Amino acid sequence: MIGTHTLYPVSVLFLSLLCGLPDRGAAQEPPRLKPVAMMGESRAGHTATLLSDGRVLIAGGFKKTPNGIDQIYFRSAEIFDPRTGKFSPTGDMTYTRAGQTATLLMNGLVLVATGFGEMGTLSSAELFDPASQTFTPIGNMAARRGGCTATLLLDGRVLFAGGGDREATASAELYDPLTKRFLPTGSMTMPRNGHTATRLPGGMVLIAGGSARREAVLPGAEIYDPAAGVFMQTGGMAAPRYKHAAVAMNDGDVLLFGGSDGTDWRGQLATVERYRIVSGNFIRTSDLRRARFKLPEAVVGFPEGDFLIAGGNAAIELYAPDTSRTVCTLDNSYYFATATGLPGGSVLIVGGYDDKLRSTNKAWIWKRLREE
Repeated sequence: MIGTHTLYPVSVLFLSLLCGLPDRGAAQEPPRLKPVAMMGESRAGHTATLLSDGRVLIAGGFKKTPNGIDQIYFRSAEIFDPRTGKFSPTGDMTYTRAGQTATLLMNGLVLVATGFGEMGTLSSAELFDPASQTFTPIGNMAARRGGCTATLLLDGRVLFAGGGDREATASAELYDPLTKRFLPTGSMTMPRNGHTATRLPGGMVLIAGGSARREAVLPGAEIYDPAAGVFMQTGGMAAPRYKHAAVAMNDGDVLLFGGSDGTDWRGQLATVERYRIVSGNFIRTSDLRRARFKLPEAVVGFPEGDFLIAGGNAAIELYAPDTSRTVCTLDNSYYFATATGLPGGSVLIVGGYDDKLRSTNKAWIWKRLREE
């Protein structure tokens, strides 16, 4: 049963005090991290979607069974309210899902699709209505797409690219919110799984990295043109990577953070590279303080031009294109956690699993303190 809790482990409370300490030599007032009420479930591989009213929808995810081998997938969902700092239960999804996509549509509904669950790799999709707090199934895509990306286009459609079932696919399709149907579009230049997709200022989408098959991580990238419905190759990355994060910068360029070279835990990356939208090339920029992967939903950009890196390692970093500093340390490294920017500039950090594959129900609010 989903509920809220108000008691926190001593270690978490102690860390919340330490998280106010800046790097030595920091000139400004440090950011601060505070625990909030815990989720009703321990989740990793869930989604966190900022709703139009400022609340956050947390859906699905998984946790390991006591034997440490099998996984329990969740159908449940809950909503975090920043005004109360608490989670409350909402309607369940139609299917159990982890590793799914969740996209806030222009009409305020949330499109939840694909993922992995008790039924295997999914092709199904459903809509969450914040007003009624219910999920409604809307049919299936043409392909099962575990590990795909979903990108909201400027015209309100959603691009689903790659992913796959037993093998990665190059196919893609579009969701039309007016008809509530999935439509075919052009295929990528190569199969991808665990890649990133980032909408550029003009409406095109940058697809970067990913894996074609196990330990075959890709160094290439491509651009999707919604007007023509085609994918085109663009400049190659400085390093092959997957299970990384990608976030658009204020000037329209894109930063790629961390990931792995294909050997997963042994191949975690601290490198960062920047996609130059004008030239269509990638360039190396300054590294992160810590190598990290499994963080595709755990990076948040700010209007100030810097980024909070909150997943794949216990250290939380504040990254600018020319430097990075550790601003806080969690009680563990959390993989496939989520970080969601809230109105007012704070960030909600939720869930993930630790180095022993134990999912957590912990959540924190990170806030940059302003000079008085």
